[in-house]
Amino acid sequence: MTVSIEATSKKYHNRKAVTYETVRKKQARWHRENELVEALLVPKKLGKVLDVPVGTGRFLKLYDTLGATLVDGIDISDDMLRLAAKKLRPLRVPVALIKGDARKIHKPNRYYETTVCIRFLDLIDEKAMRTVMTELCRVTKTQIILTIRFGEKYVPKSNTAEHDERKFRALIHRAGWQIVHAAPIRDAGWHVLSLER
Repeated sequence: MTVSIEATSKKYHNRKAVTYETVRKKQARWHRENELVEALLVPKKLGKVLDVPVGTGRFLKLYDTLGATLVDGIDISDDMLRLAAKKLRPLRVPVALIKGDARKIHKPNRYYETTVCIRFLDLIDEKAMRTVMTELCRVTKTQIILTIRFGEKYVPKSNTAEHDERKFRALIHRAGWQIVHAAPIRDAGWHVLSLER
């Protein structure tokens, strides 16, 4: 079975959702992602933030600390959204947790100043990735921070996908965006990218 957005959408429910952070906090990649996302967000005025998929609300406290004016967290999994909701109580920033699909975000063009999309694009097929990126570029005004796995061509595997870097750059360029920062987070092509208009 190859990676697909349909398979990924069905994956993070029940026990898989409950153990999600516990399992990943043991990974060096998790901590490196946290460091890079924070470093990329600190110098920016966050404004309205979109986090998709928001998962268990991993970055909600960070957005609050950095002065976001509001946060919309979108996820397809009710179980992940319930876990994220447990992190809302101490936050000052208004947060809306929304069940939804990253391929169709119900907001006008350039509604968000900042969008964060971590641990998702390498879990979906090329067609879905292109649709998601087109939508993120549409709803975001200033900065997109994301993780993606690059290879020389699109290669679907059983649990991840390598996306063609040349095609990805062409896709975002057509939408008016460019990569301003790229940091590898481990071997085998994973990167944290910061895109700006």
